[in-house]
Amino acid sequence: MKRFLNLSALQSKGLDKPIYKNALNLKRDAILIAEKSKSYSSATSLLVLSTEECVKSILVLLHSENCNVYKIKDAKKFFSDHVIRHQIAMFIEMGLGIFESWYLYDQRKPTKLLKTNIKWVDNLVNGFIDIGKALDPILNTKLNIDYLQKFNSIKNKGFYVDYRDALIDPNVQVTINDYQIALKIANRIFKFNKLLRILFHEKVEDHIEKGSIKKLKENINYFIDHGMKIYDSEALKKMSV
Repeated sequence: MKRFLNLSALQSKGLDKPIYKNALNLKRDAILIAEKSKSYSSATSLLVLSTEECVKSILVLLHSENCNVYKIKDAKKFFSDHVIRHQIAMFIEMGLGIFESWYLYDQRKPTKLLKTNIKWVDNLVNGFIDIGKALDPILNTKLNIDYLQKFNSIKNKGFYVDYRDALIDPNVQVTINDYQIALKIANRIFKFNKLLRILFHEKVEDHIEKGSIKKLKENINYFIDHGMKIYDSEALKKMSV
């Protein structure tokens, strides 16, 4: 029986779209439940499922574009192990954080808060302020990655009633704060998915310079081929709650 991992890049073309649609539907359902019923526990669990599907869509899309994602260690578990998809989301979050920090620093208007008679002091202090501002996305990324390590536990807590010396109620265990964090993470993974869909769109060259497109694709392939070599699902699982 053929499965995603057995399909060639050509056979996988377009298969990311129904997965993405399912991920989007799950996210919409989560938001609806949260807004209408205030059931933040169920909504949070649905957001985790939505994020998992969004990651799956990304993997299929990258494979269909001849990226070597299925050669990553433990790739055979991508479509059966929920936790591994949370780990892939960590790498996506990390990549987004680095890119956003670089972009903020590159696009910044130099800070001029400090004005003394010593120019090099002004430049040094204001430069540190600029770097600090640019590092904000990295700091937020760390918080998101920390939360992603608990994603599977949060999902289960949101869905199931348990008993451990006392009754464990999902609505007590998973709160509006969890919902808001999970929604933020889901939105960022969807953002990355959309960026890839734009990058690999057949008409992208009508809107983005050809050299820039080539460079972006090269960077993605480099990260998959080299950056993902450090990926160790078992080590990351031990870090998860």
